[in-house]
Amino acid sequence: MAFAPSKGKKHRRKENEGLSLNSMMDMMTIILLFLLKTMGSSGALLRPSPYVQLPTAAREAQPQKTIAILVTPQGVFEDMEKNPRTLTPPEELGDPNTIMLSGLETFLTEQKQFTEKLGKPFKGEITVQCDKEVTYDWLLKVINTCGQAEYGIINFVVMQAKSS
Repeated sequence: MAFAPSKGKKHRRKENEGLSLNSMMDMMTIILLFLLKTMGSSGALLRPSPYVQLPTAAREAQPQKTIAILVTPQGVFEDMEKNPRTLTPPEELGDPNTIMLSGLETFLTEQKQFTEKLGKPFKGEITVQCDKEVTYDWLLKVINTCGQAEYGIINFVVMQAKSS
């Protein structure tokens, strides 16, 4: 047996509802997280390696994210956070007859092919972190190898000189 609805329920007016605060809070949280992620990733793109002692210079350019290598008195390495992989041993760098570094050239060619395989345009940019103690002859061999592997834009990482 069903009961008849009361007169109050039967003639109740529906009021216009406003915006839902839950939806607005969700939207603001998503925007905040997006902005935090964006600002966090545009900060320091390149950290100096603990394996090299960088020279200082008065340079204002901001670093860009590219392929990075380390040039130290112990050889040329792939720039990794921990345990860098050796690309060229110091014996090959010290050989006066060598002008091309085979391990470095192989690495750069692989990186170029990988970039092209991903469908990204190859820009030919590389970042070099070079120790203060590395001789000019060694650095010249690294630059020559990069040029032969079609990396025409070579950026060097330096510590910003303190202005007084």
